[in-house]
Amino acid sequence: MLNRAQQPPVKIAEHINIPQPAFVNLKNGSKLLVINEGDVDVCRIDILFNAGSRYQTQKLEAVAAASLMPEGTKKYTSQQISEYFDFWGSFINVNADKDFARVTAYTLTKHISQTLDRLEHIINEPTYPTDEVRVWASRGKQNLTVQLDKTSTLARMELFKNIYGENHPYGMFAMPTDYDRISRENLASFHASNFGSEGAIIILSGKISDTHINEVVKYLGTAKWGNGKLGANAIEDSKPNLGKQFVKKDKAVQSAIRIGCEVCHRSHPDFTDLSVANTLLGGYFGSRLMKNIREDKGYTYGIGSYMVSLRDSTLFAISTEVGANFTKNALHEIWKEIERLKKEPVPLAELNKIRSHLTGEVLRSFNGPFATADSIIGLLSYNNLDYSFHDRLMRSIKHINPERIMELANKWFNQDTMVECVVGPENPF
Repeated sequence: MLNRAQQPPVKIAEHINIPQPAFVNLKNGSKLLVINEGDVDVCRIDILFNAGSRYQTQKLEAVAAASLMPEGTKKYTSQQISEYFDFWGSFINVNADKDFARVTAYTLTKHISQTLDRLEHIINEPTYPTDEVRVWASRGKQNLTVQLDKTSTLARMELFKNIYGENHPYGMFAMPTDYDRISRENLASFHASNFGSEGAIIILSGKISDTHINEVVKYLGTAKWGNGKLGANAIEDSKPNLGKQFVKKDKAVQSAIRIGCEVCHRSHPDFTDLSVANTLLGGYFGSRLMKNIREDKGYTYGIGSYMVSLRDSTLFAISTEVGANFTKNALHEIWKEIERLKKEPVPLAELNKIRSHLTGEVLRSFNGPFATADSIIGLLSYNNLDYSFHDRLMRSIKHINPERIMELANKWFNQDTMVECVVGPENPF
């Protein structure tokens, strides 16, 4: 008889059957990946371009060129585009990060042709109307001005600038005055130089038939357009300014703390094991940092550690905001937890909790066609579509031991290789 008072044993798989997409090389130099999953008549179209901020010659060019693509084309105004997508029940989003620009469209599968018809105009021939550029710049300048009054924003910027260098593509940030320099001509030039069919990757996910694939090929895979890039441009090595950095923010109630460094790339043998060690330290709600600094000491509402994957780098960081009077104490406790990780073997019960948590997270990342598409995009962006990455991660989750965690903590989490940034009313160093 089943004993419901006893927890069933946790079983961790060592292999995940990742749904590998069908792969099609298109006539115009684009590549199409098809993820045929799900039982709802909805699909998503993602298009990735090598057009992130690392390719810009002026700050904000990349994000502005991407964000303003749906705000007017040679044939349609911003209002016409918006009303058209509303009519067909579709939704479009365009953004850019450090490495990539990404266009995403959701649509009912029965309306995929209508959605693709307008999407083609948006990515091929945006006109960047002057009025739309002015409104976007005005809103962006106001929002950034507000954000720069927050200690959390200033601390994040300081961390990246001190790890990579303020002129490095990964350490560079816009200021409010940069919005004044954005013009229609800047954006049209950036689009013409960085967006194109060559090197673009299209991911079609959802309940897909051959008819839907043919529609994507018809609208996005036949005619060659633009000047897309086949690969990433070369960027300079990071120039870290290690040590303690303080930015005074008078009258701030809280101090923002950011501690971090550059660690191994996702393709490095240490990466998946290091992901487990990071989770233990601060990567989920039951982590050591959360238990100590939030639950036990009450210095903060939340604290966490995370690993940020970029195309040519990976950043490890610890992030929190604490009461200004407790800044020095919080820093002491953070380093205390890092030292514990280096010197004390992790109890098996605690490690098993991490195993269960991370197994669920990995499985959830493939729960449905759109989650699968996001995971595949991550593999495309940072692992050259290496499907074995998640198998390595599952092996790390299942087999990592306390000695390996101590080894990694001593290798990667050292104070003399870290940047410590604090923004607040008093210098705690």
